[in-house]
Amino acid sequence: MSERRVPERRVQQELARARGSRRMLPWALLTAVGGAGLGVAAGGGWRAALALGAMGLGFALFLWVTSIPRCPACGARLAPPRGDERPRSCPRCRASFE
Repeated sequence: MSERRVPERRVQQELARARGSRRMLPWALLTAVGGAGLGVAAGGGWRAALALGAMGLGFALFLWVTSIPRCPACGARLAPPRGDERPRSCPRCRASFE
């Protein structure tokens, strides 16, 4: 059985995508709360605040899901890198990251 190989570039792209999503998450949560506050302050009432807050929380949920790094070969979750270390292979499909 041949071993799968995944180019280093694809692994780095995946880790960068997940890192970017993690960095945007606090901003998205703050925007959801701010949008809800703006809905009340602008005179839209609690229903407007709930609608704006729900849309912002939906975006934050999307960012949270995309902040999990995944294997480019099979889509399994990868452990987030600590410091300078990077994953060497996928825990599920055993693809090596060159």
